[in-house]
Amino acid sequence: MGSEFCRALAENDTAALLAAPKSDLHNHSTKGCRPKWLAKRLNREIPRLHGVLDGLDGMQQWFRSSVKPFCDGYECMLIRWEGAFAEARRNNIRRLVLNFGVNEVDQVGGIGAFREIIEGLHQSCCPDTVFEPELTYPSSCNVADETAKLGQYACLNYFKAIDICAGENVQPLEAFVPLYRKAEEFGLVRKMHVGETGSAGDVRKAVEILGLSEVHHGINAASSGEVMRFLADNHIQLNVCPSSNVKLGFVRDYRTHPIRILVENGVPVTINTDDLLIFDSTVENEYLLLYQAGTLTAEQLDDIRLRGLSGIS
Repeated sequence: MGSEFCRALAENDTAALLAAPKSDLHNHSTKGCRPKWLAKRLNREIPRLHGVLDGLDGMQQWFRSSVKPFCDGYECMLIRWEGAFAEARRNNIRRLVLNFGVNEVDQVGGIGAFREIIEGLHQSCCPDTVFEPELTYPSSCNVADETAKLGQYACLNYFKAIDICAGENVQPLEAFVPLYRKAEEFGLVRKMHVGETGSAGDVRKAVEILGLSEVHHGINAASSGEVMRFLADNHIQLNVCPSSNVKLGFVRDYRTHPIRILVENGVPVTINTDDLLIFDSTVENEYLLLYQAGTLTAEQLDDIRLRGLSGIS
């Protein structure tokens, strides 16, 4: 399949790219479906993004004003979750990580009801996909409260990882230590959104202080040879989302995306969608965009694809 994937990139063979086994390891579940799929499912038009947004604040403002009014509420949340699994089936995503906020778990009635709903969608849409649900917290959360309540969400051993998102440097990294220590006790893989707007130093500090084994984004590590060596030597994986970075204005274009520097310096990376409902670029398209821009070779992209699949049978 390796040579076939390279051929598909070179020949712009979308069908073959879709058929190739892939992963999506950085996907915000309620924004994890295609706008086209959601429009068909709801029988209404869903606005598409044009141009570049003004960072995370601009993204949230655009989503709340332009998209959410068309797909708001409890039932639409369930449909958007369904759409994330439906896309995994369509795109032959063999390994899928979706993150869910604790408020979403509470909204459906707690971890037992949540697991039943999510596993129902998983099994009905893409039962052959290895699914790794991730528990995520906003960076503004009350860490003491969330640490005390973590057992409510981790007790069934359903979640596989923990993450902090929604803005960097909102609180000092040290503030999250109790939560991450508790997560370690439950055997959760420790991840964090860092290095998208923050510095290379922030990436290293987060890994060292919180014991991260993966970083969501982390692209600004490319500005420091020392930090890239640290990430490479310690096998810290960066789950990169190229279209998200470009469409939020954090990266100028695909050709100059820092993923090239990271790969050339031996930093392990994967390619992912982030918020598909907003950025409207599916996994196979992310690979194609980087190839067509000349950012990475077909062989480098195939190596990244295989890395995302590592650890599954």
